[in-house]
Amino acid sequence: MDQQGRGMGAIRAVFFDVGGTLVYPHPSFPGVIARVLAQHGFPVPEEQIAALEPIVLAEMATLHAAGGGFTRSEAESRQFWHGLYCRFLDHLGIPAGGDLPRHLYDEFIKYETYRLYPDTLPALEALRARGVALGIISNWESWLEPLLLHLEIHGFFAATAISGHHGVEKPDPRIFELAVASLGVPPAEAAHVGDSVRHDVEGARRAGLVPVLIDRRGQRDGGDYLCISDLRQLPAVLGLDVPVSER
Repeated sequence: MDQQGRGMGAIRAVFFDVGGTLVYPHPSFPGVIARVLAQHGFPVPEEQIAALEPIVLAEMATLHAAGGGFTRSEAESRQFWHGLYCRFLDHLGIPAGGDLPRHLYDEFIKYETYRLYPDTLPALEALRARGVALGIISNWESWLEPLLLHLEIHGFFAATAISGHHGVEKPDPRIFELAVASLGVPPAEAAHVGDSVRHDVEGARRAGLVPVLIDRRGQRDGGDYLCISDLRQLPAVLGLDVPVSER
């Protein structure tokens, strides 16, 4: 755990990214793709899809950096994700001109596809017990709030800043500013937790929040930001060790 945040002030609010931070597609992103392909007559080992994931996600990041946002509207999202799934199919040698991209897209927008990480509920409960206001700052389409309801965690959050509602995506500081303003908390007294250095760490820092990277796979080798491998580490790393009832 990186200790770069020891000198920060008191944290009154904690905001979370969602995908890769609080929830994941079950059993995994490659696993969902493998399941859909098998259902439509193209059995591909999940391991083969997983090996392609870094390549395809790098292509996605290049498109996104060039201005190809994909969570600001439903039409934009559908176009972007269809293109991404076509890339997977091309790399797998599967014809991409049929309905497979649509079937993949439809599977990934089902609420039932998503699960909470095992550390999500314990972390949210621990922070709430410490009197910390909680919120969401996420690059996600407008169906995120119904998903949070489906997963029964919507009630934890006093504020949600979702790119599909506001038309602006992380790392743009405006979405962070909208979130902290909705809670009336100064940015310096708020932390943001996410799994992307570019979107979450850099975006939060530009907006004046304390950034925390959740690195579940242990792929990051240090950095000038707080880094955890489990959300249950948040109270300690943010200096929130004592629940309100015990103070």
